[in-house]
Amino acid sequence: MPELFRNYISDKSVNELAGRIETVFSKFESELFCRMILPFPEEMSLTDRLNLVSTTLDTFLPKEFDKATSILVDSLGPELDDQSDDPVSKEYESSNGFIVIALTEFISRNGIEHFDISMNALKEMTKRFSSEGSIRKFIVQHEEKTLKLYREWANDGNVHVRRLVSESTRPRLPWAQQLPRFIEDPRPVLALLELLKNDKHLYVRRSVANNLNDMAKDNPHLVIETLRRWKKDSSKEMTWLIKHALRTLEKQGNPEALELLGYSHEIDISVDSFLVKSDTISIGSELLFSLELSSKKKDTQKLLIDYVIYHQKANKTLTPKVFKWTKKTISSRKSLSISKKHLFKEITTRKYYAGAHEIHIQINGNDVAQLPFILKM
Repeated sequence: MPELFRNYISDKSVNELAGRIETVFSKFESELFCRMILPFPEEMSLTDRLNLVSTTLDTFLPKEFDKATSILVDSLGPELDDQSDDPVSKEYESSNGFIVIALTEFISRNGIEHFDISMNALKEMTKRFSSEGSIRKFIVQHEEKTLKLYREWANDGNVHVRRLVSESTRPRLPWAQQLPRFIEDPRPVLALLELLKNDKHLYVRRSVANNLNDMAKDNPHLVIETLRRWKKDSSKEMTWLIKHALRTLEKQGNPEALELLGYSHEIDISVDSFLVKSDTISIGSELLFSLELSSKKKDTQKLLIDYVIYHQKANKTLTPKVFKWTKKTISSRKSLSISKKHLFKEITTRKYYAGAHEIHIQINGNDVAQLPFILKM
């Protein structure tokens, strides 16, 4: 998670949490609990802050897991909204915010041998924030029991519980442990997504699409086969879900994915001109490029036009990164002229290296033009 998220685990959230617990468990020494945790060192990460809160709870709660869990559940704040299309909490620094993850981690760490108690607690906690990361330990160690329970939860009346079924089974959920079993064979997860694909809430359908996008990185044909079947539903909701689920395969130019999105991999065009304004640029400046195409086909063609920057790495090899550009329809024997600017700016997720780079044009998955350029630091 972004580094600034660590600030949501703060004096405010820790004190609020302690106060809620003391309200339902009078023996809880809230002042000492807070002194053992606060103040956080400024540089302490979100994960380390959450771990500190979670492990400190061990000292102040009853040693019996069922009693400790009952106290934590009773101390929870009000449930989040479950009616709007995007019912997420904005009170990240409150006792209903990120600090709930510390409680879910307490359950995950101490409750793996207490399945029913733990899953009921995580279900209640996810109604306040999310249990998607912590509950994955139960998916790994109690797969059959968890999947059986998830089939019930997929029809739960609470939108956050239904979303948890999809979000927590994503094979490559960011910021959480991977699920190797489902990376290898995601069919048990697909069975759950079948139950959720027509959920009335976009919040859930977006999670279904994200799950499929994860799967497509390892099992593209299975995802395409599933979406091809789902496409028989031509509703705008399903059309959106399919497009969102295929975004990685679309960037990769996967022909079957493009076909599902209405773009033929077979194109008949001529690249009449592809130019960069300057073949040497510096960090902080823009790469300006232009493209002229003409259709050689009698029929109209739908074009999905992307550009690919091949960045030089430390070992001098080039690694591609696809950027979305535009969608165009070109008529028979007609021409098309477009231009674009790409800013090379310092970002935390990419390290640039000076030297030879390349820019390629990708149309409906086909690499149709390439040019070199030099990046100076």
